Amino acid sequence: MITRKLLPLALVATALTACSALEKVTPAAAPPPSAPVPAPVTGESDAERADEVAPEPEAGGRLGTTIVSLGDPGRGGAWLETPLVDAAAKGRVVHAGESVDVDLIPIPGEVGAGSRMSLAAFQALGASITGLPEVEVFRN
Repeated sequence: MITRKLLPLALVATALTACSALEKVTPAAAPPPSAPVPAPVTGESDAERADEVAPEPEAGGRLGTTIVSLGDPGRGGAWLETPLVDAAAKGRVVHAGESVDVDLIPIPGEVGAGSRMSLAAFQALGASITGLPEVEVFRN
């Protein structure tokens, strides 16, 4: 009897704890894998080289990394709802060496607020739907 009353409380506590992990997001700093990277030049700082080769997020390329949770499992297709974009776009998500093409859907919030990903995308990446995996996000 007591177990039935404590179970919902334990689930709420677990969900709230998981929300704090959503704050971990790293902004984009590297060029996309297909872009050539120039050789280092003596006297040139890493920041100066990054400015020269890093594409603007608006032009495509790597948008950054984000922590993802499972979005609406009843909604079909491969998609990512994320504050990393401000307009709908086609993109790609990478996790643990696996990649899947997704529809990028803007949601309000700070960049560090985390993202929601479709069940189909989780399955294509081989990611655990009960975890909060960190993924790299690219705009096509």
